[in-house]
Amino acid sequence: MKLFILYLLLTINAFADVGEFSLKSEKTLYIVDGDSISMQMRIAGIDTPEMRQKCRKTQDEVINCGRISKKYLQKILQSLPGELHIEPVGIDHYQRILVRVYKGDVNIAKLMVEAGMAFSYKNTYKTEEDVARELRLGFWNFHTPPIEPYKWRRLNKN
Repeated sequence: MKLFILYLLLTINAFADVGEFSLKSEKTLYIVDGDSISMQMRIAGIDTPEMRQKCRKTQDEVINCGRISKKYLQKILQSLPGELHIEPVGIDHYQRILVRVYKGDVNIAKLMVEAGMAFSYKNTYKTEEDVARELRLGFWNFHTPPIEPYKWRRLNKN
């Protein structure tokens, strides 16, 4: 809970530096209660497996790769030293706020890709993804790594 409150305060501070911005849809907002809202944000430059996306860690062990990626993000945000800095960089086609996230001086998106826990979105971190694949880090060490999330979403529209 403390991490969430810190995250929310830093997010508000980050947007205060940017000034005013507008969203075309209220779908980006999550209404917590009568006087609290939360906003959906997406880390720019990466794509991670969806929450229901499965992969094979070993030949006999099917696991949820989306949850593993989520847990890894939670772990690094909690364990890395320094302040959390969230920098809005745009709005995506789903009306989510695109952000760059740093913990101290660490670029979280780049770290996720370097650890083999995220795909590079387009070519943003393609070199880092190639190195992680070559070194068989994270998902790339699994018996069957996850397919690219955009392909999985296309196959699982329902």
